[in-house]
Amino acid sequence: MIRFKEFRDRWVDFCKRINKEGLSKGERGKGIGAEFEKYFFENVLSSLKIQGQKLVSQRKIRGINYKWDFLLVNENSSDMFEVDPSEVLAVFEVKAHGGYGYKSVYHLRDVFDSVERANPQIKIFYVTFRETDTYDRKDREIFGKHVQEYYRLSNSGDGVQLPPKAYFPNEWDRLVKDLSELR
Repeated sequence: MIRFKEFRDRWVDFCKRINKEGLSKGERGKGIGAEFEKYFFENVLSSLKIQGQKLVSQRKIRGINYKWDFLLVNENSSDMFEVDPSEVLAVFEVKAHGGYGYKSVYHLRDVFDSVERANPQIKIFYVTFRETDTYDRKDREIFGKHVQEYYRLSNSGDGVQLPPKAYFPNEWDRLVKDLSELR
């Protein structure tokens, strides 16, 4: 798996380039968000080699109205849009820059609770590359019992700083450890 310094430096370079392209804030945000999903998959998740499992993207868990960025499912799971909860090992929600507003965080917490009710064995991963201290504190409070499933890789300062104000390699190490324990 890629080392944190390389991961973060390449991502920040990409963000700096896209910020210079003259896109509107909305276009830039959507482009960065979609690109981060792809970047995270290629540099982190693609290195997961778990016998009998495969990664699928943009799928729902049957009975839960939420489309996940990635699911780690049984290898013989159908490729249907909705996956049976018994076939899911882990779910991944990845963000370039956290959520927008607390309403989305409350919604995610409720989704996490639904996943836990559907199959308590499913491991939840919520990874954000950067988040402000204010949102981080509130996110941790809202996520409550799910806070151990939250990985914040950098502090975005006022929200627009590139590079971010501070990096958290310990969070990266915890993420890598938790990924390596998936079985």
